[in-house]
Order: sequence, then structure tokens, then C-alpha cells
Amino acid sequence: MNFEERVVQALGRERADRAQTAAQRLMTLADDDAESTQAVVHMNLPLESQNAHDASAELANLLNVAAPEETWTFVTASHPDGKWSGKASPFLQDTSRLGSRDWIAHFALSDLHMRLAAWRLTQLWRAAELAEQTVESLNRWRLLVAAACSRSLLEGAAALTHETARLNDTWDRFKQAGPPATDSLTKFSIDLNNHLAKLQYASRVGQSSGHPPVLASTNVMTYMNKLAKSTTTVDVVDLYEWLCDAVHPSFGSATTYTVLRASDRPKTHAIEHYARHPLEPLAASGYALQPTVARAAADALVLAADVVHDSLSLVQWTLDDIGLTAEIQGLNRLSYAGGGQPPQRSDPCPCSSGRKYKRCVHRWGQPGTPPSSAAEE
Repeated sequence: MNFEERVVQALGRERADRAQTAAQRLMTLADDDAESTQAVVHMNLPLESQNAHDASAELANLLNVAAPEETWTFVTASHPDGKWSGKASPFLQDTSRLGSRDWIAHFALSDLHMRLAAWRLTQLWRAAELAEQTVESLNRWRLLVAAACSRSLLEGAAALTHETARLNDTWDRFKQAGPPATDSLTKFSIDLNNHLAKLQYASRVGQSSGHPPVLASTNVMTYMNKLAKSTTTVDVVDLYEWLCDAVHPSFGSATTYTVLRASDRPKTHAIEHYARHPLEPLAASGYALQPTVARAAADALVLAADVVHDSLSLVQWTLDDIGLTAEIQGLNRLSYAGGGQPPQRSDPCPCSSGRKYKRCVHRWGQPGTPPSSAAEE
């Protein structure tokens, strides 16, 4: 979308161009990605058996009774307390090349892989939608809508960059520890799945009435303050305060309808001019009043788009690394974003590192952070 000339004049051509480019970048990313995805949670089934043979037989019997028409893949595992449990799926393809520990890793991490892919996509869709509405609202000079959308986009970007770094750091430490044992795999997948569940489903509804939700969301100012500390290109706090002021019933909101403030020569009075559709009279006045809210919305869009792009690149890297390290690719019949086929050893690595797959870092004990060439993509 190209801004009309009056909007370009109000924003300044450089700012207008940057805002349009930022929005188009996110919209193109979303258009080029998946339109849908799905995820499944495999439950841990407690078993009565006391050894591996009996546990497998018990689980096989349970599955045959419950759904004999399904083709099941299942695995059983013992725990330090002596108890046994199992996981079963009609979606995982059986393969003789996997040992029992590999199957446990596959079950433990496949749910996480699908949920992470879904979270990444929803964050991309959200950002693209808010960016599109921000530029459309600016072009129509609906500044309250533009401020609300760009504020929400900036808040989402602040949360995304913090949580993405946290997720990658958690995976990095786990992966570098080497091939995991059954219990560490189980604990890691449960903890990270719970964290992703909070990111997807946490809410603030009910907190003020004394009935907090099961998953309480993080206060957005926690994220905004972290983004402000890590950003040197713009004053994040000032941008955010202008956007909040515009959305709230306060000074910033009133300025979105203000065209002119002028005093007569003897200073006996001042005239203020307001308009429901202020762009035309504002342009006629030569933009006597600076459109601060509009410029804040545009600048917030530009900053948020950069943050979202970089964060989603790191999420994609983490998603690829989990899938390739745990050999999840190609072993799941359930179609989902990020669930592609495994590469051949001499193929270019799917993580975009520029290396051949056999020379890349997707092995237990290796770092879980992008190699330099992958980080530059």
C-alpha cells in the first residue's frame, strides 16, 4: 500500500517509506509461510507392570482394546521410583533404525516441536495483521486505530524477543549437555511445553476480581522495559507513552483530532480547531501542528517489524535445530509447519547455515545457537 501524498507530507517521506517497507516485510513473510498448522499432545500413560517386557505387553493390550483399527507406535520407560509408563501415537511412523532411547526422545520432543511451530506461526500472523492495519489506518488518517495497532504490535515484539531468547537459551543448555537420559528428556519437554502453553494461553482475565486464571500472563511493562534497555536506535519509552496516551482518553487522544491552535495578535484569546477528519485541514494549514501520534505509530511499526523479524528467525533456527537433532523430521504423519522431510547427509542444511547437513551443528553436545552464517540469514 502506498500512502497518499498528504500522509507522506505529514509523516515525512523517509518515515513514510520506512513504515511501508516494514509492514510489507511482515506481510510478505506471512504470505510466504504456512496458512495453517496443527499440534498434538501425547499423554503419559501410567502402567502397572514392573519390567520392560510386561510394560510393553500391557500397553499393547490397552491400545488394541481401545482402538484396534489404528496403527500404533509406542514406547515404554522406567522411572527412578521403579514405576513404568508409556506413550503411544497413531501419528509417528515406526522405523527400525531408532533405539528405545531415540524413540523416547522422539515422543518427548515431537509435541514440543509442533507447539513451537504453531507459536511461531501465530506470532507471525499477529504481527503481519497489526502491521497491515497500522499502515491502512495511517493512510486513512485513523490515528486512534493506528496507535492502538502499533502499540499492540510493539508490545508483542517486546514479548517475542524476550521469550524467544529465553527458549533458545533453555534449548542450548539442554542440547550441549549431550545425549539426554529418559528422565531429563521428560522433564525438559514438560517444562518447555508448559512454558509454551503459558505463552499461548496465559491471560489477565479475572486477576482484578480475585479470580486469577490458571495461567497468568506477564505484565506487558516487564517486556517493554527490557526492550527499552536493549534498544539504542529509538526512545522506546517515549514512543510507547505517546501511543498509550493516544489510545487512552487523554491528551494524546485529543491531539489526533486537533488541526490548529492559534492566538490573536493582542493575545486576548486563542482558537483551537478540531475536525473529525483532520487530514485535509491539517494539510491546508501547512501542518502547523506536528502529527506526533501518527509519527509515533509509524516509528513503532518500524522498530517492531525489525524486532519481530529477528526474533522469528531465531525461533525458526531453534525449531530446525530441535527437529534435526532429535531426528523428528519425516517421522510424523501429522502434517504441521516445520515438519519437513529429513535431509540427506550431503544436502544443504535446512537451517540455512550454508553448510552441508553432515557438517552442521545438529548433534547432541553441540551448541544450540545459530552458527554465524545462519544468524546472518
